[in-house]
Amino acid sequence: MNGGSGGVPGGGPADVFGLAARLREEGVPFVLATVVRAERPTSARPGAKAVVTGDGEVRGFVGGACVRPAVRRESLRALADGAPRLLRISPEALPGDAEAQEGVLEETMACVSGGALDIHLEPFRPSRRLLLAGSSPVVEALSALGETLGLEVRRAGEEGALPEAAEGALLVVAGHGEGEWEALKAGLGGGRARYAGLVASPRRAAEVRERLLGMGLSADEVSRLRSPAGLDLGAETPGEIAVSILAEIVEAERGGKRADGTPGRSAGAPPSVAPGAEDEEKAAGKAAAIAAGKTAGRAAGKAAGAVGGGPIGISLAPTPDPTPERRDPICGMTVSEDSPHRATRGGETFLFCCAGCRETFEAARPA
Repeated sequence: MNGGSGGVPGGGPADVFGLAARLREEGVPFVLATVVRAERPTSARPGAKAVVTGDGEVRGFVGGACVRPAVRRESLRALADGAPRLLRISPEALPGDAEAQEGVLEETMACVSGGALDIHLEPFRPSRRLLLAGSSPVVEALSALGETLGLEVRRAGEEGALPEAAEGALLVVAGHGEGEWEALKAGLGGGRARYAGLVASPRRAAEVRERLLGMGLSADEVSRLRSPAGLDLGAETPGEIAVSILAEIVEAERGGKRADGTPGRSAGAPPSVAPGAEDEEKAAGKAAAIAAGKTAGRAAGKAAGAVGGGPIGISLAPTPDPTPERRDPICGMTVSEDSPHRATRGGETFLFCCAGCRETFEAARPA
């Protein structure tokens, strides 16, 4: 499993840790990849590290050209779901009836050099900012409970200019008509807020949407407002309402699934959206179009917990999904469609994990 590194200057752990610290400070999501076990011959040793960013760039060194595609692919998946994983890269496939160890992702790679690597992938995602607007018992409860979930709680009045404060925030407005309009317009305008919820009755929510349209927001922007905010838990007290709102945010972050795998979304809510970079605009437009047809009916008569439609759009690590994959015909490695190593024979294009596999293929099948 040899090959060039292509990483940060020096490529050592100190360089990787320095880069990771800088990315965390800047709020950039990344994965820290660490080799925890190696079976020779391998070019990477236990303790070797690399940083993988949301654009798929690998900086540092945890293995050669054959290893990086798998590390990149699984790192992007780790960023998408926020869960660490152990990637095992080995030249030997599991027997047909054998199951992989729990928590281990098996990748078969028949590189000439042999060897095996276990690489731990740990995602780091920016802190989530809960921006609260209005003065009410619900806001106070959200402030107290939000911190227990690791949210960075801020008040709209303390954050300076609202458009900047709302950028990427989880916005909850609960002011009973006071201090709401500027926050709602800032959060919904241009889709700045990842989540925008309003504590209001269905009847008042409908009136709020109409007024927001009159303030110049588009129908797509207004359709992202989730009101009445929160899951339908039968909440009555301010604390219970706060719990229902935070539960809705957690549900969206975890993909709308309960622990047993059954759907866990509130009635009528669309799936949470975490599209790839290239498909983001298309997915958001489709979700907004679906939501537009549902908004009027929901606003008029849904019970508390129903939503105003539109994509939740709070993927807390907005990371592109890995590109489509194919198999390297030489080593059997999974290869992304954007691999630069390719050859065409008989009108068919073959993709390779590295230049070495491509050269082996070209030698066996000259043009």
